[in-house]
Amino acid sequence: MYRVGLIGCGYIANKHLQTISQIDRAELVAISDIEPIRMKEAVQKYTTLKPITSVKQYHDYIELLKNDTIDIVVITTGSNLHAKMAIQALLHDKHVILEKPLALSLAEVKRIHELTKAKQKQVIVCHQLRYRPIMRKIKELITLGALGKLHFGTASMRVNRPTNYYTKSNWKGTWEKDGGMLINQGIHLVDLLTWFMGDVKSVYGDIANFSRVKQTEDMAAGIITFTNGSRGVIEANTITQPNNLGYNLSIFGEEGTISIGGSNFNRLERCYMTNLTNVDKLQELINDQNEHVYMYENFMNVLENKEEQVLVDVQEASNSLMTIFGIYESYRLNKVVDLPLVFFSTKDMKEG
Repeated sequence: MYRVGLIGCGYIANKHLQTISQIDRAELVAISDIEPIRMKEAVQKYTTLKPITSVKQYHDYIELLKNDTIDIVVITTGSNLHAKMAIQALLHDKHVILEKPLALSLAEVKRIHELTKAKQKQVIVCHQLRYRPIMRKIKELITLGALGKLHFGTASMRVNRPTNYYTKSNWKGTWEKDGGMLINQGIHLVDLLTWFMGDVKSVYGDIANFSRVKQTEDMAAGIITFTNGSRGVIEANTITQPNNLGYNLSIFGEEGTISIGGSNFNRLERCYMTNLTNVDKLQELINDQNEHVYMYENFMNVLENKEEQVLVDVQEASNSLMTIFGIYESYRLNKVVDLPLVFFSTKDMKEG
């Protein structure tokens, strides 16, 4: 039984509480938040789902990390705290399940990566869409060559974030603490695109902010050149009226095309491969959206040596983050930038 401590009891924590309650090998034993009422509500939610004796509550997350009985720490705080808390968790010899984004600077990414090796601990970053069966099948088909040589990939996000989404918090919409729309809303899309298409060679990006209540971008666009010679386009915005329109991810190869979209990637819009006629399986897979459970199971299987590695470790998570950093840096410098970058922090956007 893995004993789990959760840091941060905001909105995203609810999904983790639900997932932990579904895993027989895991038990929530402690939580931490600066707001006592949120800790109380989180405990009530969890114990309703999975009746247990007690869950310890810590106002100071360091005190939670000092609890030697905890095996795994789940971090679901604001974006600017992810790296800081992950580093502290590793220093306290904990395995880490870390909400996206991994970090807001390349220096933080490097430090986390170094500590995973030094402490011999596992860190998984919550790019959970990779664990959705439809996405894993698409990746398998690409790896097997069912689409032939890849030529082009597109990723589109058209959602709405109203003004009060930013004004009700003192950190959302700031470069220093939030990191930007692409990092928070668009990163899952960028992660899938780079996972399917391969390593990124260079990026040209543009962003714009039409809001007076925040610093970060409302829209972003990126033209990607991959090391294999293929191209990609990313376009994302949070100003779609009057509400979310949805997402689209399309992969175009010499032997086929796959396009998936909908409000939650719940619609297979095109699935054609020259040498593959039976695509019914893909249509069946699209309804399986238990990716959080599969992510946790993969993590624990790795801890038990039942699987070789987590699907999204620090190195994998840094690929999509580097691509987004590249888009931001390209906008800041007004030129194409080559990847990998050596230095970058979202703070640079504020200074620029």
